[in-house]
Amino acid sequence: MDKSLLWLWLSLHFGAGSRLYRDLIRYFDNIENIYSCDDHDMDLIAGISPTDKRKLLNKNLEHAIEVREWCEQNEVQIITYSDVNYPSALKKLRNFPAVLYCKGEMPNFDEELSISVVGTRSMTAYGQKMAFDLGYTLSKGGAITVSGMARGIDSTVAIGTINALGTTVAVLGCGIDIVYPRENRTLMNKIIDYGAVITEYPPHTPPNGYHFPVRNRIISAISNGTVVIEASIDSGAMITARMALEQEKPLFALPGPARMHTSSGTNTLIKTNEAVLVRNAVEILEGFLPEFREKINFTKAKIRPTFSKGALKIASEENNKEDLYEKSKEKKKKIRKSIRKFDEIIEETPEIVLDQAIFSPNQLKLYEVMEKGVTHHIDELVEKTGLSAAEIAASMTMLSIEGAVEEISGGFFAKK
Repeated sequence: MDKSLLWLWLSLHFGAGSRLYRDLIRYFDNIENIYSCDDHDMDLIAGISPTDKRKLLNKNLEHAIEVREWCEQNEVQIITYSDVNYPSALKKLRNFPAVLYCKGEMPNFDEELSISVVGTRSMTAYGQKMAFDLGYTLSKGGAITVSGMARGIDSTVAIGTINALGTTVAVLGCGIDIVYPRENRTLMNKIIDYGAVITEYPPHTPPNGYHFPVRNRIISAISNGTVVIEASIDSGAMITARMALEQEKPLFALPGPARMHTSSGTNTLIKTNEAVLVRNAVEILEGFLPEFREKINFTKAKIRPTFSKGALKIASEENNKEDLYEKSKEKKKKIRKSIRKFDEIIEETPEIVLDQAIFSPNQLKLYEVMEKGVTHHIDELVEKTGLSAAEIAASMTMLSIEGAVEEISGGFFAKK
């Protein structure tokens, strides 16, 4: 029996983030035995539910065959737990992904140095500059960059890497055929050209809010270390940071202005000694020198790219064989001014437009009644919307994950 098809069958039954995969492998050793197990065999697994038993007893492979055919037609590679190119770091997860869908060429994470860089969607000018610099210089220094392709820090890191002609990988919280956010279509195509886009979610899966925290464990697991740039204390980037710590991976953070909300998470990580304070790629790469001495190039990692708004444009096909920042001496003469002092940095908050296909009516209603720059108490929102406190709390979780609002202590919320 085809192992790939059987892993597809299992993953389509139990979805992303299931801990049952680990139990099944422990008791049945391989996917063939899992597929052929009967009702009596399943009694060996402590705590397995009647619902899970019914799923395992359903041996119909039709859906798995349909998904595999779709992947073949759309040039999507299916990488399963049994495959030799499945990253060994993922196998250590208690809730490892049974299947990865991949477009592009996935690097050998067991041999290459990979660094994940995460942060807020609502980045400041400082955060944008540092994200681009790190994507560029980490790549020049010999590392692969990993991110979630979200707007803001994630996207800017990927763009910096592409401008350096390096390898970057994006881990999605949706199906591989879904571009999210929509404005990243060109970026996603470039990431595929310069590396890979991967996901554990099957094709056509929408970017639901609860997918992203589940996705984050993969970002930190396939990386040798994680860097946090501009993250509020309750942000999705901080979830990735916590997962990196749980996985005993090195964690780094760039310090930010004390009064900036987007620095609250990063500065807290530094203050509590959970993250190492770093200022550039060299300080990050130094910690990996013993293991990756032959891959790290400190000389190239010290080259700071000339940053401009034009630098954020994706490298065109004509520039594929030349470094955008080394090909022209003329451009090098026009170096942008240094980053302003922290207390002089002006935060740039892009306009956020909520996608009605993704957000629920309650979430859209809440966002509409809130005023930007004004803190709203939950009791006030109950009165304005007619929603219950529980409904508002649930909706705010999704809005917070997407970077549309921020939660402030004491039951207050602010629109970004």
